Order: sequence, then structure tokens, then C-alpha cells
Amino acid sequence: MGFIAAWSLWALTAAITLAVPDRLTVAAPRPAGILFGVITAALTLWALIAYRSRTVTVRLRYWTPLLGVLALWALVWEYSTAKTGWLEPPHFASPQQMLSVFAEDGGLLLSCTWHSLLLLIAGFLIGAIGGLATGIAAGWSKTVAYWAHPVLLALGPVPPATILPVVFILFPSTYAGSLFMVALGVWFPVSFLTRVGVSGVARGYFDVAQTLGASNRFLIWRVAVPGALPSIFTGLFMGLCASLGALAVAELLGVKNGLGWYIQWTKGWAAYPRMYAAIVIMIALCATAITVLLRVRNRVLAWEKDLVRW
Repeated sequence: MGFIAAWSLWALTAAITLAVPDRLTVAAPRPAGILFGVITAALTLWALIAYRSRTVTVRLRYWTPLLGVLALWALVWEYSTAKTGWLEPPHFASPQQMLSVFAEDGGLLLSCTWHSLLLLIAGFLIGAIGGLATGIAAGWSKTVAYWAHPVLLALGPVPPATILPVVFILFPSTYAGSLFMVALGVWFPVSFLTRVGVSGVARGYFDVAQTLGASNRFLIWRVAVPGALPSIFTGLFMGLCASLGALAVAELLGVKNGLGWYIQWTKGWAAYPRMYAAIVIMIALCATAITVLLRVRNRVLAWEKDLVRW
């Protein structure tokens, strides 16, 4: 899709939002129309800058198809909800309704996002550190692998949601239980793939290091762990996805704050636009977390760029 088509779709969406009367008057259309107009103006400015910069031109060409599809989706969304009423509330919300939710419940949504982020970071760090320790020990020592393997088989494949009743009985608070669930979702893939990576490092590297007088500590931290980094990052990605799922389940059923709790609470009141707003924030939070981890992975494994493409 060309840039002119994408720009025209955004401009048309802004014009329809502002000029065509709403059939279902639930929220003022002006904020949504202004937002679409700002996006159109930003695209115009981007095109003017790209006219003088080849680098910016390449990036604009790369993002143009996606921007065009988003504009088409926004146009259909606005027209089918507010302008025609084909998709009626409360189960379907127009763009202006969504913006009004962010304006009215912004403080509560920000608080819930902050609590979810803290729980996610704490659980992910605990699970990742525990998984790395277990995986390195099991991959290096046959004795540890003998005892750790049954534990991995017993606890690893079990989804955290299935042990939710047991967790809330064993732990003194719902927050501690939710933290354990998130950490458990990270621990298994990180420990399993770290073990696979450490045990899969070629024996020749250890032989060369031992010939040069390397100690066991050197062999672990300078040979085994660096060689297992691609597998470790794969486990971290899988653990991050599992922790996000465990976070949603824990907050839906246990924690008294957070995006999952907000979704459950608004669903109980049939406040679907507010529920959709929390889902949008959760999607953005998940996408940001995965992007950050991907950037870290690319920086740490820059030497592998020509070998493996993500």
C-alpha cells in the first residue's frame, strides 16, 4: 500500500469522525477526530522529512503498509460503531468511547498498570534467576541433573493456572501466591533450555580451556554459559510469554489490583469499553516487554547476527 493511500485513509477517517453525525451518541467525537487528524499531520511531517533523508525514506516505506492497514481498520471501526450503529454498545465500543475511558479512568488504569508491571518484573526476575541456577547446575553436574530431572518433569509442564487453588492455600497472601505463579511460569523453560544449552556445548572447547589451565569456575562462566546463551535467551522468551499468561490468571482470580483485576471488575459491571481499554494496555505492556528482551538479546549476541536471524 502506497503512502498516498495510507495518508488518504487517515485523512478520510478524521473527516468522517468530525463531519458525520454519530448515530449512537455515547461520547463526543471531537477527541477521536482530533487524534486521527494529528496522525495525518504527523504522516505529512514524516513525508516532508523523508524527502530530504534517504534513511527516513527507507523507514517510511517500511512502515507505510502497516500504517495503511491501521487506517483502514480505524475507518471501519469508527463507521461501524458510532456512525451507523451496526455494532451496538455495550459489547462494542467506538474510538471516542475508548478515548473517554482513558480520560475518565486514567488514574486507576495507571495504578493498575504499575502494580501489574511490578508483579511481572519481580516474578520474572525470581523465575529467571532460579531457572538459570537450576539449568547451569543440571547441565554441568550429572548428580544435580539426576535429581533435578524428575522435578522438572513433575512441575514444569503443569500450567500455573491449574495449581491456583493450591497456591492460594499454601501462601500467606494472594500477592505472594501470584508472585510464585509468575516465577514458576518462567522457571521451567529457562531451567530446561539452560540445561540443554550448557550440556550441548562442544567438548572441544572445554578440552582447550583445560589444556591452558582453566579452573572449573572458568569453564562454567567463561565457556559453558557463553556457549549456552542462544538457548538461554530462547528460554527467557518462552518464560516471558508464560509469565504474562500466569500474571493475567493470577490477577483475574487473586490479586486485588492490577490490569487482570481491573478486567474482571469491569466485566462484572458490563463496562466493556473499560475492559477493552485494560486489554489494550496489557497488549502494549506485553509487546514492550518482548521488544525490550529482544533488544537485549540482539546486543548480547551481536556476534551471532550472521548465524541466526530472528
